Formats: sequence, C-alpha cells, structure tokens
Amino acid sequence: MPHPATHLAVPLRRLTRNPSLASAAALRRSHWSPYVSSSSSDDESPLAAELFPAAGAPTLLSVARSLAVASPPASAAAVLAFLRRLPHDASPHIFPHLVAALARSPRPILALRLFLSPPNPAATTHHSFNSALVRFPLPPHLLPAFFSHSLRRFPGLTPTLLSFNLLLKCISSSLVPRNPGLYLRIELRILHDVIPAWNLAPDKFTYSTVVSALADAGQVEDAVALVHEMVVDAVVAAEAFNPVLRAMLRAGDVSGAAKLFRFMQLKGCTLTAATYNVLLHGLLLCNKVRAAMGIMRRMESEGIVPGLMTYGAVVDGLVKCGRVEDAWKVAEEMGSKGLAPSEFVFSAVITGFCRSGEVDRALRAWEIMVAAKLRPNIVLYSAMIDGLARCGKMAEAETLFEEMVDAKCVPNVMTYSSMIRGYFQIGNSTQALSTWEEMIKAGYVPNAISYSILITGMCNVGRLKDAMMVWKHMLGRGCAPDTIAYTSMIKGLCMSGMVDGGLRLFNDMLAKGDAKPDAISYNVILDGLIRTNNLPRAMDLLNQMLDQRCDPDAVTCNIFLRETGVAEGKGREFLEGLVVRLCNRERYWAAGDVLMVMLAKYIVPEAALWYTIVRGVCQTMRVRKVVDNCWDDIWRP
Repeated sequence: MPHPATHLAVPLRRLTRNPSLASAAALRRSHWSPYVSSSSSDDESPLAAELFPAAGAPTLLSVARSLAVASPPASAAAVLAFLRRLPHDASPHIFPHLVAALARSPRPILALRLFLSPPNPAATTHHSFNSALVRFPLPPHLLPAFFSHSLRRFPGLTPTLLSFNLLLKCISSSLVPRNPGLYLRIELRILHDVIPAWNLAPDKFTYSTVVSALADAGQVEDAVALVHEMVVDAVVAAEAFNPVLRAMLRAGDVSGAAKLFRFMQLKGCTLTAATYNVLLHGLLLCNKVRAAMGIMRRMESEGIVPGLMTYGAVVDGLVKCGRVEDAWKVAEEMGSKGLAPSEFVFSAVITGFCRSGEVDRALRAWEIMVAAKLRPNIVLYSAMIDGLARCGKMAEAETLFEEMVDAKCVPNVMTYSSMIRGYFQIGNSTQALSTWEEMIKAGYVPNAISYSILITGMCNVGRLKDAMMVWKHMLGRGCAPDTIAYTSMIKGLCMSGMVDGGLRLFNDMLAKGDAKPDAISYNVILDGLIRTNNLPRAMDLLNQMLDQRCDPDAVTCNIFLRETGVAEGKGREFLEGLVVRLCNRERYWAAGDVLMVMLAKYIVPEAALWYTIVRGVCQTMRVRKVVDNCWDDIWRP
C-alpha cells in the first residue's frame, strides 16, 4: 500500500545532505562546522564552552528556550555554537527550540537543514514537526512538498490532525498567487483523501479552513456544498458558516445568506458574536439597515453583549453604505455603553467624512481621538492626509505628514500617493513629481493606485508623452492598470485628437480583463467619437455598454444630445429608445434615471414609458419587501 503522504507528492529541491548518523557528536562537527567560524569569537560568546560541562539538562533546555525567544533574534553562529557543544546524550526536547531559534535568525535555511538532519533521531517528533510547519521560512505553496518529504524521510513520524490543520492553514495563506485553483485542489485532496488515509476524521477546524479558502476565492457554491458535507459528518461549527455568509453578503446575495443562516439554525449551530458581526457588517454593506438592527435586537435577547468588534463592524458598514452621520452617532453612543471607540472605529469615521467632503468634521473627530489618548496609526494618518489632499488643503496635509514622521510612524505608498494626488489637484505638478521621486528614493514600490494617480495627473496637465512613458514603465514592471488609469490614458489620447488610439486602448482593456470599464470610461470614449462625428461607432459602443450591464448616466445622455439636439425629434427618439432598451434588460432604475434627464430637458415621456418603468420598479420593490420580511422573521426573538 502506498504511503498516504504520496498523495501530496510534489518535486522538492534537495535542501539537505545525507551524512552518516554513526556518531551524533561527529555528525554535529561534520555537518555544522562549515557554517560556523572556529575563531575566538565563539569563546567570547555568552554560551562559553566552560558553561556546559557543569550544566544539567534543565539548564541546557532553558538556554535553548531563551535562544528561541531572544529579542533581537540570536545569530546563527551563536545557535550553531551551542549545538556543537551539546553532549551526545542531550535531551531531544532541546532541538525544536534550536530549530525555532535558527528560523528567526538571518540564516533561516539552517533551521530546515537541522530539522531534516537532526543530530539525534529522537529529536524529530510530531511536536517538532508541527512547530516546523508554522515556523519554517518556506513559501506556503512548498509546504505540501515539505510535508510529504518529511514523512518519507522519517518513517516513524506520525502526523496528527493538528499537523494537517496547520498544513491547510498555511496553504490557505498562499491563495493570493495567480493560480488559486491549484492550491484549492490540494486542500480538497488533503481533506477527502489524505486525512482519511491516516485514519483521522476532519474536525471543525479542518472544515472551516477549507470552507474559508473556497469562500475567499469566490467559489461560494463549492463552499456551501462543503458546509453541507460537514453537517453530514456530524460536525457543526459557526467557524465554517461565517466565511460563507460573509462571501454571500459581499456579493449582494442577501436571500442566499438568509437561507444559509436558517439552515445554520436548524442544525443547532451555536451563534457566536463573530457570526453576528459578519451578518451586521454584510447587511449594512447591502444597505439592509432594518435587518441589521434586527440582528442587534436578537443579540440583546440572547444575552450576547455587543463588544468593540460588533460596534466596529456596525460603524464600518454604515460608512461603506454612505451613512457616515449614523456611523458617527453609533461611535458616540459607545461611550454610554462603557466602550471607548478604538482606532478602527475612528479610522472608519474619519475616512467616511473625508470621502464625503466633510473634512472639517473629520478634523473634529481627529481632535476627539487625540484627546482620548489614542495614538494615530498609519491607517489613520493616511486617511486624514488623503481627505485633506482631496479637498486641496495641502498646507494642512503637509503639516500632518511632518507630524506623522516625527511620531515615528513611517509613511507608506498610499500616504505618498495621496500627497501626489493633492499636489496635482492644486496644479503643483512640480511638487507632485518631487514627492514621487521622494517615494522611490525611500524604497517604496509603486502600486496600481499610485501609478494611476501619476498618470491621471500627467494627463490632466497636458503631459501626455510623460504619461505614456509612465504607462510603459508600469506595464514593464508587471503592474496591471486599474480602471482609473485606463480611463485617464484614454481621455488623454482623445483630448489630443488620437481617438483611434484611445479606442484601441479601450478595446485592449476589454480584452485583457484586468480592469472593467465603468460609465466614466464609456463616456470618455463616447465623447471622443461624437467629437469626431463618428455617430454610428458611438451607437455601437452604447449598445456594447448596455450589454456589459454598465448603466448610462446623465453625462452619457448629454453627450448624445449634443449631437442629435434637444429641440428636435431625434433627441426624444434617442432617449425614449434608450429607456426601452434598459427596460427590456429589466434595469428599471437606470431607465428611471434617463427619464429624469428627459424631464430636465423638458421632454415629456409617453404614457407607455411611464407605465413600463413604474411597473418594473414596483415589481422590484415587492421582491425587496419580501426579502426584508424574510429577514424580519429570522431575527424575530
């Protein structure tokens, strides 16, 4: 029968030698002496040689523990010197601590070598193996190979369920790379094949780790299926339901989340504060304020006292659904509950005030935070600086930037990017470029947002050639442009009369799929086509816009009305046709917005249009009311 670990077999580069184990002392000298200098510096170490002959096992173990947790981390030379001087009968419990010390040293690869070639075979236990999974400096996607390699190298090593849970947790952290499907397949293989092969049964931690990975990767249906499988295996845990609820609510699937929550209750799953926090935040993101308030009432009825995490979720959710004033009221009410708002709460409120243009209120919230003896962190500083920069208050932004540096809070890429945006906004492109150079000299690597800000600023001041150079540099570094960067470059090309170039870049954005065009992107290219009298191509692009489920706005309507005219019948014909096409696609709210444009232009719609839109909107409202009533039934104590 093949070894169960062969299911994980992945080619692993040989990282270790294979020395003879005839003598532990000879092994230590032959294996580790090339990496440690034999100069007198060893004798000057606190781990002097004369310490060890009189030292018993407890003393050696305590020294090993101190090396593992030393701050700053112990040097590799000191750890290896200790290892070389150990007696041949030293306790095997010492070696895991030495492995941990080497993992924190400047030469962490030595930790891997010590684990795979221990001086004492008894040093390799399932405890040291579990510790190795967490502490080794291996990329997470190499851990399955290390796992299987270790089991083959040490036949007596028996992994526990904790070993597999740690392995799954480490693999889940590697889902950011370009091929998450590969790691998900490995996780599912471990869950369904490898763990049962070792006569182990997955527990709630096993299932919750894999379910969370699937949900975070957007495979919500697979995550729900695995939750049902978990329940069939008589494992019911809120930790597995929570990530699926979060993913559903983030995707706007409120009804699906309601069904899953009801299923969760039917199976007798104990609701935790974390579950309520997920539901509160997700429902507020979906603008379901009434349902969120129902959760708060249910929490109180079940004796679960809302804590800082709960209030933080409420404040952040209210800010993200545009209700900053309500979020600030919740933050103020926290004091009456005996809870002081945290940095996270202030960060959400300050960000909300800044993005809504209420910088003065953001500054007052900042003053209250400072008076409460809360030390601003990088997120708070960056949020406040961004708000000031967006409003053109660069003098105040510069003062806060200097205060941030004086407080030993190091600016990051987002902080510099906000300053660059602000300088471009007030027309000071020279200072913006100077700040960009300062950011590069500080060792920061620009991201898509910072490149987008620079390209937008260059295009707005008419420096299209420089913007194109930045664009090429961004692509050369493998940084994918976002929607704003694409739109800025397209606008720059169209304003310079190169509409064909702008259209090619627009089609390139659609083909690559790195960024999805929004209404502003379509409006820029539509305006360029209309200005060059290419109305047929503009109409084709408008149809493409509708097919891509991107709703036209008032700017879109005005662009076409500029060509067709308002007073003439062509304007009415175009707008009414646009309303009909939107209604045929069941996008009644967007059709209603076009109807408002018609009224603003004193174009009275036909009665049939009114009837179609009102009927469609009412049907949508009825569906939403049914969903709201469903949530009310669920939350009713």
